[in-house]
Amino acid sequence: MKLIIIYLSIGLTIAKTILHASEPRRLDGPFLTSLRAEAVAHHPTAIAASLRASAASRDVRAVRLWEDPSMGLALMAAESEKRHSDGDIRIGWEQALPKRGLFAAKEAKASATQRAEFDSSQSSRLEIGAETARNAIELALTDESIAIQSELISWLVTMVGDAKQSALAPDGNSINALRLDAELAREKQALDAVQRTRQSVAQRLNLDLGRSLESPWPTLRLSTSPPPVPIARAEIARITRANLKVRSAVEMVSVANAESRIAHLERQPQLSVAVDAEIYSGGDFRSATLGLKMSLPYFNRSASAATVEAARLREKAAAMEVEATRKAVASAVLSAVDQVANANAQARAYAGEIYQRELQASQAEEARWISSKGSLLDLLVSRKNLLATQLEIRRFIAMQWAALEDLNQLVPERP
Repeated sequence: MKLIIIYLSIGLTIAKTILHASEPRRLDGPFLTSLRAEAVAHHPTAIAASLRASAASRDVRAVRLWEDPSMGLALMAAESEKRHSDGDIRIGWEQALPKRGLFAAKEAKASATQRAEFDSSQSSRLEIGAETARNAIELALTDESIAIQSELISWLVTMVGDAKQSALAPDGNSINALRLDAELAREKQALDAVQRTRQSVAQRLNLDLGRSLESPWPTLRLSTSPPPVPIARAEIARITRANLKVRSAVEMVSVANAESRIAHLERQPQLSVAVDAEIYSGGDFRSATLGLKMSLPYFNRSASAATVEAARLREKAAAMEVEATRKAVASAVLSAVDQVANANAQARAYAGEIYQRELQASQAEEARWISSKGSLLDLLVSRKNLLATQLEIRRFIAMQWAALEDLNQLVPERP
């Protein structure tokens, strides 16, 4: 008896799991957020970008204030008396003195590069997450299409049955049944095509998420209440602080500025401290010399001046690229907001007056068909128009979600 209860409990658990898996999954903000996070965690591009950002942080710590000292050893070959008098072993040590301004400029360059790499890494994560979300939206729209196509096929199956029953009457005609059969066969082929498309989209989504290609997906349904239409002016105002490409371009201005300072400071003479000591191989100390050395950067004045000018021009170019990037992003933001607004307006229009009129037309044609006053062609057209309107509503909702995804990639809420 106890064993039977255990088996019954296991069976109920499995049945509950299967029933839960078969339930449609609403495609909303939290679900898309979880998909983005999963994709970013497994995508090699995001991992590579994160590694580059980590490497850039190590570059900051690699900037050196003091260069490594150099040492030298020289042996004298001379008469014994001279070697004994002057020493026959010379040990030299030299240390370049640091240029604190040059160190600060190199550290500033490394820090700005690190911030640019971090923004680039975040941009890669956003791009991967957005592509995954768009694939999920496409999968949900495909599932909506399958549901509507299945509804049409169910209606046609019912109509075929009625037509065949009518054909059995003494004054019946089988031509309507044949036409409906042909229409049913065409719609079944269309449904098969949509189902194959669904399999392809699901595989792309599994590829994005690092799952097995054949991992099953529940039926997805588009949320009927996407976020409100954003205001273009407000989104454009957020570009400078939210768009990662603009932020990265700003950091590249800092990099170019640091390079300009580095080029200028490298023109200055390099000072070094040198110590030389003479020792006799017999173990006696003879003498020591302390000196100060200075490089003479005047022989390459023209080359140094060209380096400084090139760095200055690159700094100006980087500043112009910031403005160019900002304008390009602003244009893309306007386009995305326009797409969101248009999709929202069309979804509302189709779900309201257009759908009601198509529904009334379909009901009227069905009533005329039942009373033998309408044609089969008119009935089919009205029914397909009604279902096509339903599909258009879902398509416009999917377009709004996709446009919002594009907008979030341009000006994310949390960059």
